[in-house]
Amino acid sequence: MTATHELIDHTSELTLRLRGPTFGALVAEAARAYAGLVPDGIERSPSAGERVIRLDGEDRVATLVEWLNELVYLAEVELWVPTEAEVEEAPDGALTIRARGEALAEPFVLVKAATLHGARVREGPDGLEVEVTLDV
Repeated sequence: MTATHELIDHTSELTLRLRGPTFGALVAEAARAYAGLVPDGIERSPSAGERVIRLDGEDRVATLVEWLNELVYLAEVELWVPTEAEVEEAPDGALTIRARGEALAEPFVLVKAATLHGARVREGPDGLEVEVTLDV
């Protein structure tokens, strides 16, 4: 199974459905999905370097929401979005994310925040799936 994502549009929110073989794959796919939300009208500069981000991993859903909110901050304040990510999972659940991305010419402000509302990771025969609501 390869990691995938799907966006489900609602009034004032989007639901991001992520699927992948591992939790790390879901986290990496979330970065690709978020970068895909940036409209073509915002100029991007490729090869804007690598960032290393560490997240506490006590709860997988909370960790994923924390990652998505970090992406919101990076796109709005630091004008940067990851286009690919490698995720290392520690035995205690903590994550080290090495992300490479693009600089943005202006802030990307579509998403206000990712929420825990209704989010949970489900395990199935093909891997993991989670839905996260993004307030827009």
